[in-house]
Amino acid sequence: MDLHEAAQELYAVLPRDFTSARTSLVRAAKEDGNKELAQEIGRLPKPAAGAWAINMLAAHRPEVIDGVVRFGASLRAAQEESDAAAFRELSQQRQGQLTSAVHAAKDLADELGAPLSAAAASDVEQTLRAAMADAGAARAVGTGRLVRGLSGSGFESVDLTDAVAAASAEDIAGSGSAAGTEAGPAAEPVRKKAAAAKEAANKEKKPKEQATSLADRRAAKRQAALKQAQDEFQGADREAQDAEKKASEAWEAVNELARRRSDVEAEIAEVKKRLASLEADLIGLARDADSAESGKKLAVRTATQLRRSADQAQRRVDRLG
Repeated sequence: MDLHEAAQELYAVLPRDFTSARTSLVRAAKEDGNKELAQEIGRLPKPAAGAWAINMLAAHRPEVIDGVVRFGASLRAAQEESDAAAFRELSQQRQGQLTSAVHAAKDLADELGAPLSAAAASDVEQTLRAAMADAGAARAVGTGRLVRGLSGSGFESVDLTDAVAAASAEDIAGSGSAAGTEAGPAAEPVRKKAAAAKEAANKEKKPKEQATSLADRRAAKRQAALKQAQDEFQGADREAQDAEKKASEAWEAVNELARRRSDVEAEIAEVKKRLASLEADLIGLARDADSAESGKKLAVRTATQLRRSADQAQRRVDRLG
């Protein structure tokens, strides 16, 4: 066992089992006589809830991570090639891809018995967004050893410092412009459409339109169109994130009310059970009270009769004396 293998095993366990699993791995390394490895394993940090959910997707639903990575590669390729049409269309599809992946993470966490909070789900989305924007972040989410969430917009490199446990250079290395070759099925129709449009435009060009000055003007126009598309996307993306945050809060509120309702219903059931028991006791007490009342009347009659007899005996004694 080396550090990489130990980390791969450790970051695949449930959050509640992390500490005990790490202790077991440290003990195993010590028993093998590898004190240095034991110390390295002991320093491995517990992952944040959102990072844990990403690791679970990498381990149990790799197709979800692969879809996010491929879609991000297509998006970055469109941006690098200043393909405004492709970038605009992919940007419109981006939130749907993220929402689907986050739902997959939530469902998987529920299945594993460790539901995600709203904050953890938001961290999952932010991390997957960063993976779409940056090739290094895309590799990091696929390791299954993510320690913390990632953040990135696509306009600067994502900070991967201490983001992956037992990280190697390959785990976090970016793939640069070559990432465009990883474009997946989700982007293929857009790429074909853009390529066809470019080919048609090239066929219609006249010799005089191929001058350098005209090419420069077209490049500038295309760059301006891309910049406008990016600005529009950022504004729409911020609005979408705000709406998603509110939706997540509403979802949490519904869950909390459902939990409270369940607690109250359980309490009502307990009270009803107690009430039924008390009513049974009351019926028994009423029966005993009726019986006691009959016994009391009989005792009073008997006492009265005996008192009369005693009084008569006393009068005879008085007469004879």
